[in-house]
Order: sequence, then C-alpha cells, then structure tokens
Amino acid sequence: MLLVRLFAVVLVSGALVLADVPEAPAAYPDKPITIIVPFGAGGAYGRLGRKMGADLEKKLGVPVVVKNNPGAGGRKGAVVLFKSKPDGYTIGFVHFISFQSNEILRGKKASIDYNKFKIILKLTDAKQFVYVNKKSPIKSLADLKKAGRPIKFATTGVGAVTWVEANALGATLGFPVKFVTGYKNLPKAALAVARGDAEAGAGGYVHVRNVLDDLRMLAFIADKKDPNLPDVPTTTELGLPQLSVLGVPRIMAAPPRTPDDKLQVIRKAVQEIVDDAAFKEWALKGGFFLNPEGPDGTWKVLQANAKIMEGLKPLLQKK
Repeated sequence: MLLVRLFAVVLVSGALVLADVPEAPAAYPDKPITIIVPFGAGGAYGRLGRKMGADLEKKLGVPVVVKNNPGAGGRKGAVVLFKSKPDGYTIGFVHFISFQSNEILRGKKASIDYNKFKIILKLTDAKQFVYVNKKSPIKSLADLKKAGRPIKFATTGVGAVTWVEANALGATLGFPVKFVTGYKNLPKAALAVARGDAEAGAGGYVHVRNVLDDLRMLAFIADKKDPNLPDVPTTTELGLPQLSVLGVPRIMAAPPRTPDDKLQVIRKAVQEIVDDAAFKEWALKGGFFLNPEGPDGTWKVLQANAKIMEGLKPLLQKK
C-alpha cells in the first residue's frame, strides 16, 4: 500500500513539473507571408515583387502572397505596410523617394514616420533613361532647352521619381516642364510617349523595352551605361554628373516593431536569393541593377538622396 501511495505522489509531482514547462515557440515562418508592392503588377516593382515572392516561397517553405497596393506614387502601399501587424508575416517594398521628394521638394509632411520602417535589404538601384517620341524634333538633352517651350513629361504622379528627374533636368538645363499625370506605372507612361500623348518621359529599360521602336533615348541618368542599351550616353558623359546620382533604391522593409529575430530570417533568405547566379541573370536581363545593402548601408543611401533633393530645392524654387 505504501508503494502505491509513493507511486501516486511521483506521478502527481511529474505532472505538475510538466505543466510548468512552457510550450516551445513555433518555428518561423509557419504560415503564409504577404509581400506588399506599392505599384501595379505591370511595372518593375511588380515584376521584382513576384520574382522575390516565388523565390522566398521556395526558400522558406511557406506560401508567399504578393499583394499590389498602388496609389499616390507608392505612398499608399507604404502606409498599408507601416500599419500592418509587426509579426514578420507582412513585409514589402517601400518607395522612400516619393516620401522624401514630397517632404523636401514640396514641403508636405508624410502621414507616417517612414524612418521607423525596419529595413530588410536594399535590392537594386533603379536608373532611368530620358526619352522622347522617335518622331520628335528633339534629338538631345540640349534640344529640350532649344525647344523654347514647356516640355510635357509623362509621370506616375507628383513627387514620384520621374517627377523629380524631369524637374531636375528642367532646373539644370533651363527649360520649363509640364506634366501629364495619371499613369498607373512607368510602362504605361512610356506607352503614352510612344503614342504621342506626352512629349517626354523617364524610365528604366524594363519600362521602355516594349515600345523601344517608337522612342528615342536621349540620356541614361547614371554614371555607368546600361548594358541593355550601351549606345545611350550617360548624364556624366554629357557633362551633368550632378544628375547621375538620381535614381530609385528598391528596398524591402517590414513594419515598425517587427521582431529582430524574424527580420534576420527574412533578411538571410533575401540575401541568399540575390546572391544566386540565376537571380543575377534574371535581374540583368530585366534591367535591374543589383546592389544589395543591409539596414545601415540603406539608410546611408537614403540620407544621400535627401541631400541631393535639398540641393535641387533652390533650383526648383528659382525655376
């Protein structure tokens, strides 16, 4: 009888000990991840988002859903991301340039503190061509000023990078700029110029490649040539190195307060993807300039862009 009682005590004590042991945390990730893309499906961000989503799905072993939230030059999607639950299951691309240009060049304060985003990785530096319709009498950047009238640029919206670049060109070269807005993405803006609905535009190779036969490339806003169109001179070659720094860093980020341990898992997976030879080949063919940077390097790039815009501000005010 005594042995039975002792055995019962042991069982009860063991059960109490087991009850005090906390459950092991679930492995991350263990459910679908959403990638928010702040532009439509047809543009460069859309293509990059779908590619990254497919590769992350293979890498992490969970479904990855790509959700396009276009609007307001990329700001709408960023606001959605900013306000998402910071649990590591919602990440996305943030078009910081629209926020910076709105704030610095237009004096409009953002509805969110975009400096609080958690950076995952900067993937690429997007560089743009300046182009006109092939039938246009404008054959060089100098001809933009010689036209003696406002040049109508197609853009995705006020404050977007194409808006910044067109204004920078006008302020630097000395010609007035007007804008034709309302285009959902840069391929549609390029199509508008090809059709003659606007006179000029700016966009990368991925945006213009489907209408190249109807466009004339005037310059590549960069200090190095695009291998897809190596005959197009850079702005540095044309004596305008101050314009060559303009561009779009395509940055993956997460909502504020996303746990660092989950960020590290995502960051490691994204870094492995962009380091893969197959991804690099895909990026080159698509006109994407891979230049991965971690959080510290990314914030330095954004600070540099802010300084560039501060320098443009007096030129635009004078114009």
